[in-house]
Formats: sequence, structure tokens, C-alpha cells
Amino acid sequence: MLKINKQSFLFYFCRIFSALALAALFVLPLGMMQITLNDPNGISTLLFPYTVAFIKDVNFYAPGLQLLFYSIYFLPLTFVVLVISIFVKKIPQKLLYFLVLISLTIYLFCGISCMIICANTSQWFKSLPLIIYITFGFAIISHLALSILGIINIRLNNPQYAEYKVLRQEEIEKSKNKKNNVKKTSLKTKLTLFIIGTISIILFSFMVLILRRYQNLITETVTEAGRTTAEQTAAIYETAEGKYEKILYFFNQQKKSNEYADTPFERIDIIISSVNAQIFMEEITADTELPPFDVFAYTTGKALEVPAEEKTLSNEQAADYIKRYQTGAYRKTPIYNKANGTCKFVYPVTLPRKKGSKLVGFSIVTYREDVLMKPYFQTKVAVFALSAVFFYLAVILSIFLSDYIANPLLFLRSNVRKTSKSLSVMMSGKGTVTSDTIQFEDTIKTRDEIKDLSTEIGDMVSLIRGMVPYISFSTLKHADAESKRSINRELCFLFTDIRGFTTLCEGRAPKEIVSLLNHYLDIETEIIHKNGGDIDKFVGDEMMAFFAGPRKEYNACKAAMEIRAAMKEQQQLSKEKGKEVIQIGIGINTGNVVFGSVGSKTRMDFTSIGDTVNLAARLEGANKAYGSKSIISEAVYDKLNNTFVCRELDFITVKGKSEPVRIYEILQLKSKSAEKLDEIKTLFEFGLHYYRNKQWDKSEQYFNQCYTKFHDLPSKVFLERIHHFKLVPPPAKWDGVFEMKVK
Repeated sequence: MLKINKQSFLFYFCRIFSALALAALFVLPLGMMQITLNDPNGISTLLFPYTVAFIKDVNFYAPGLQLLFYSIYFLPLTFVVLVISIFVKKIPQKLLYFLVLISLTIYLFCGISCMIICANTSQWFKSLPLIIYITFGFAIISHLALSILGIINIRLNNPQYAEYKVLRQEEIEKSKNKKNNVKKTSLKTKLTLFIIGTISIILFSFMVLILRRYQNLITETVTEAGRTTAEQTAAIYETAEGKYEKILYFFNQQKKSNEYADTPFERIDIIISSVNAQIFMEEITADTELPPFDVFAYTTGKALEVPAEEKTLSNEQAADYIKRYQTGAYRKTPIYNKANGTCKFVYPVTLPRKKGSKLVGFSIVTYREDVLMKPYFQTKVAVFALSAVFFYLAVILSIFLSDYIANPLLFLRSNVRKTSKSLSVMMSGKGTVTSDTIQFEDTIKTRDEIKDLSTEIGDMVSLIRGMVPYISFSTLKHADAESKRSINRELCFLFTDIRGFTTLCEGRAPKEIVSLLNHYLDIETEIIHKNGGDIDKFVGDEMMAFFAGPRKEYNACKAAMEIRAAMKEQQQLSKEKGKEVIQIGIGINTGNVVFGSVGSKTRMDFTSIGDTVNLAARLEGANKAYGSKSIISEAVYDKLNNTFVCRELDFITVKGKSEPVRIYEILQLKSKSAEKLDEIKTLFEFGLHYYRNKQWDKSEQYFNQCYTKFHDLPSKVFLERIHHFKLVPPPAKWDGVFEMKVK
């Protein structure tokens, strides 16, 4: 059985559905011809997409419209391509997308054009078949969906936008966790809403202004035409002295000319009174009692089809018409009848007499309101339709425009955020303090001020990258204003110093000296950072580092062992190249220190001061006196929990201090210890035991054995002391403390 996966199903479904939809749009009704205004109940001819280009109507023959209506055949062309794409998968999906979008655009414009041309009355919209509303609505929704899909696809294919979305999502998640969560509106949303709002206001103002002015113009024009016709009819009756032949001739002429009029009237009537009352226009007042006007004398229409209520005028109607005549209101507005959708222009019919103008009746010109306002209605449909199209296009374009304007700013912010994040990670202690950690990617492609800003930020980041190697991690970490106060902290300090560096520099070029020094310090720095420490400062060939945390002593000693191993490798390479061998000394101490900003207002450094730091420095220097590699204090030794092989080295007072301290030399991690180191430790500590008990011969025996067998330099130091004490014995109360005279 053939299996179709989800992706294949979507592939076939989208193409088949699109093809069938375009085929349906092409064969279903697109619109309807104009309704005959004199027969509003009549059914007009339906318009179909495949025939609209061949309609023989003057309104359809504008050059631009002809081209548009012929382009409707793009729909079957797209249908064919979609059918072929079902079997030929090499046709690009992007091409199919644009073909369908263009087809829908052409269909919508053709439909809107037909509506603008043919919609001549509100009855036109009521008479449209439901299928036209369904197909047109489907086309609009499909076009909108494709437009949104295209915008989303453009965004998703932009890797910078994907990074921005990740950043945006992170910010949303963070804001949710905050107590005072203030919702932010993005710049792009604000810009889009501003553009759409501005366009909406302009469009609305334009529509109101144009339609109102055009309505006033149409009303004035039509009112003038209707009033003139009513006056002319009354004048003909007066001239003809009511004679039937002359008046009938005039009415026949009006009927013929009405057939070709742009706004034809429904009919012209003359209604007179059967009472031969002597009422003169000059004498009529509000108290004048008018007779009924009950004779439907003349009409251009069919008398039998005229409603009975329109064939006579009551006293009240006549009085109202006379009042409109006297006040001049008849010149400005017609009389509307919303019930039957008509408007009338009324003028009194008189006959000249010696006493004045005798009122005989009234001439009435009746228009259908939709006929009268046809130009305005068509203009209103066109304005609304074109405004809707323009608004729709403006919304789509505003989204693109907001992307064009806002995206570079958003991407720049994303780039800055990534740089800021790397700085935050580095300063929080979770990352390594190196210049390579701080990166700024200039991805802005525009040629404007945003690009200039991105370039300047890149230059600034480059400057920061150049400064980072010269700033200690602790200074960076505590650079904020709140951290500038001094605090007490328990830290472990490690000092290193290159032996004989001054002598090593003699005869060398400065550039070579700096390169050599940086090489060794770089090795030490990398090891310090790898073990969770930080470099406080460099002083020439000396380095000061510190460690924090519960395992600070272990990490410091582990770093010391790794530095010694790395230096041993460098010594071997130097021997092979015939160069001088570099030796280093290491001193480690732990304890409380004052930790804070030290310096002036213009130049500060975040460092540590106190006896703990001073002792660590003295222990590093003590290596020279003992020929040892790494000396730690008793405070460090007590925290190692037997994780390292250490030997007690001596009980000393360093220069500047009177309180003696017990010092140890770390030999190796216990897990990596060899029998050689265990034997050195054993021999040396036996020798030290007898040394402190003034048993010089036994002590000399063990130290001599350790020195002879392993060339242990600290043993040699004690052999020299024993030789001195044999000649000059120490005081009786001697406690084994050795006083260091040098740093």
C-alpha cells in the first residue's frame, strides 16, 4: 500500500486546492451589469471572468481597464502551471507562490473595477447573488493570508530576525518573572500602528471631504435642473392659458428629451383645482384658505399607473408648497419622500390677471432619488472601493516599511545585546576574561545613520576588547558604583616570580624581552583561569592571582602544580634549542583580606590588601632561600585535606613580621604521587625532626641522604645550617624558628 507522509500530503494538497480554487474563481460570477434605474426590480445580467473582457459597453472600453480585464486569463495559466507542478516537482515553490498571489490580485482588481462601473444604486448590491459575495470574500481572505505568509517567510529566512525573535522571547520570559511586569510595545508595532493610523486619518478625511463636496455639487446641480423644469412647465401653462394642445406638445417634447438625459425624471405633472377660486399669489398669507387641488390635469407618465395619493394635493400640502415658494426654500432643496424613494420639485401654476397672478395649481417634477443621486452613488462606491484597496495595500506596505525602518535598529540592538551578554557572563564570573569573549557582529546592510551607529559601536567594542587584557577580572566584576566600597573576604593568593629575569634580559632587545615575558605569563594565566582563579595584577615578571570559593586552596595548589608541569615542558624545549632555562617560584597563602577599590578618582584598581597578601608574596620569595618550587602556608595546608603530597619545610618569621609561621612545600597531587616523592618527604621530615631537637648528626644523616640521592636543594640548605650550628650552637631556648632577612 502506498504510504504518503505528512510533508507529501501538504505538498499535493496545497497545489490541488490552489488549482481548484483558481478554476472556480474563473468560472463563477464576478459581478453584475447595471440595474435599469427606471425599473429597479429588474434583474441585471451577470458578469463572468472569462467574458468580462468582451463586454460591448462604453464603460468597459477604457484602455487600462481593457488590459486589466484581459489579464484575467492569467488565472487559467496559473491553473495549468499548478497542475503541472503536481507531477513536476522541480518547479520552484516561490514561483508558484507569486503566480497564485498575482492571479488573486488580478481577480480582485477586476471584481472591484466591475463594481465601480456597474454599481449604480444600492439595489445593485441587494440583487447580487450570494455566490459572488462568497467567492470575492474567499479571494480577499486568500490574498491576505498569502501576503501575511510572504511577510512571515521573508522574516524567517533572515537569520538576524531569528536571533532577534530569540532575544525577544527571552525578554518576555524575564518580564513574566518580574513582580512589576510592565508590558512593552515594540518599536515595530508602534511604527506600524503610527503609519496605519496616519493613513487611516488621511483616507477618512479625504473620503469625507470629497464625498461631501461632491454631494453638495450634485445636489445643487440636480436641484437647479429640477427647479428649472418645474418653473418652465408652469411658464408654458401660463403662456398657453391652459390650452390643451400647446401644453400637450410641451409634455411630449419633455418625454422624448428625458429618454436621453443623464438623470431622467420619473414624470412631470400639473395638478389644478376644480374650484374656480379667485386666489392671487400676491395676496396669499398664512391665514388664506386654499381650495383642494384635485384635478390631475397633465402628466408625462401613465396616468393609470400613478398612485391615487399623488394625483391630488390637500389644503395642507398646497399651503406648504406656497410657503416654500414664498421663502425661496424650493430653490435649495427638493421635497423628499423616503417611503417611495422619490424627490419632487414643486412650482405654483398661475394665470395673469389684472389683480395679479391667479393661483391655478402646481407643476410637479418627480425624480427617483436613486436616479437623481446616481453620479454621487457611483462616486461614493468608487471612493470607498479605492480607499479600501489603498488601505489594504497601505497596511501591507506599512508592515514592509516598518520592517525596513525598524529591523536594522532591532538587529543592531540584538547585536549589542549579544555583546552585552558576553560581558555580563564574563563579569559574573561564569566566563573567561579574554578579549576574544567580547565580540560584536556588524550585520547592518543599510547605508544610513543606523549603519554609521553600528560601525561606531563596533569601533567602541574593539576599543573595549583592546582594554580588557589590561584590566583585572575583579576590577571588571566590581566596576559598578555599588561595589566600590571595600569589604572583607576570605581568599587564597598565589604569587609567581621568574628567577633571574633581570640577568636574562641583559643583552636582549626590548621587543624580545616583552615577547618572552608575555609567553610565560600567558601560560600561567591560562592555567589560573582554567582552575577558577583570576589575575589581580602583573608586576614585571611577578604575577599575583587569587582564588575564591570553598575549594579555593585546592584550586590554587592544583594550578601551582600545573604551572610547574608546564614550565618543565618549556625548560625541556629551551634545552633542546640551546636557550636559557626559566625557573619560577610559587607562594600560596589563604585568609581574610580587605577587598575593594584602591587608587585615585581618575585611576582605580580593585585589589586586595592585608597580611594574607603580604605573606603569600614573602613565601614566593622564600623559594630562593630553600631552592624549593612551591611554598604554602600552614593555613593552606590545613585546608587541603590530604589531597596533595606536602612536606613541612620550616618554621620561619618573614621580613617585617615577628610572628613565626610554619611553611610547607607542595610536591604533587596525591593521586599522581610517585615513590620518589614519598621517599623525599619521609627523609626530609625525619631530618627536620632531629634538626629541631638539636640532634645534628642524625639530622645531617637524613638530609645528606636526601640530598645525595635526589639532589634535594632544601636538604642542602639544612645541611649548611647544621654545619653552622655545630660551630656556633643556637641559644638554649632555641625553638627552631628561622628568621628570613630578605623578601
